[in-house]
Amino acid sequence: MGLLGRRVATGLTALAVTWASAGAAHAAAPALQQKYVALGDSFTSSPMTGMPVGEPVGCSRTQNNYPRQVAAALRVSDFVDVSCGSATTRDLFAAQNVLGGSNAPQLDAVDATTTLVTLGIGGNDLGLMGWLQRCADLASPNCMDQWAPGGPDVLVQRIAKIAVNVDRALQVIHHRAPQARVLLVGYPVVAPVAGVGCLPQLPIDESDLAYLRDLQQRLNAMLARVAYFGGATYVDTYTPSIGHDPCQLDDAKWIEGMIPDQPAAALHPNLSGQNSFAHEVLAQLGISRS
Repeated sequence: MGLLGRRVATGLTALAVTWASAGAAHAAAPALQQKYVALGDSFTSSPMTGMPVGEPVGCSRTQNNYPRQVAAALRVSDFVDVSCGSATTRDLFAAQNVLGGSNAPQLDAVDATTTLVTLGIGGNDLGLMGWLQRCADLASPNCMDQWAPGGPDVLVQRIAKIAVNVDRALQVIHHRAPQARVLLVGYPVVAPVAGVGCLPQLPIDESDLAYLRDLQQRLNAMLARVAYFGGATYVDTYTPSIGHDPCQLDDAKWIEGMIPDQPAAALHPNLSGQNSFAHEVLAQLGISRS
């Protein structure tokens, strides 16, 4: 590891101790003089899981999303949530036009005063949700054949391109906020980890579900690698969400299906899912919630 790598590692270790110590005493202490910036797509903004907050309205941020839960648990003095539905890695660097106006480049929210950043991005670059919805609408099986009809797999190829953009975003964050702890948040289980889909929540052919599982695992593995080499901490939301996919009963379900049974966007986390994300983020910061 070079000098820069050792400095980053040392800084992150020291900051982790600071966050853990602060978190252990947060219940009795005043608000911490910390700035937390949340970046990401709809799995972060959490449409329809609570009252809408923030502008523009098209970003679909809600009061129950995991960044707000994390900010409340940490009692940070400055919280900025610029996550936005439909965001891709491009929207980290450029403005995103949505209903109600334009969401500024998300990385603009990060500055030298920032002490914590969470980033959840990449699913829309891959086209994961669009692929799911399209395949659920097809009457014929083996939707995956349209992506890899005897040749290179288009979606798998996209993952390598996403990695470049996510790594670039981490570099920008470290440059603008050299003292910040950075957490890269992965994606939860959408397709059941075994077996078939279910009606009407996930009406997808068995082979397509297997393909979807593989794509999700590839995407998360890429995010974990980029985090490791990019001076960030990877937050695994996939493993804890096993057994909480759209085909489960309502009291066990963290991800809604094509026809949501609980308040949430289709194929997105419900409130229980957002609660689990907050738990995993806080756990990485050395903080537990009762």
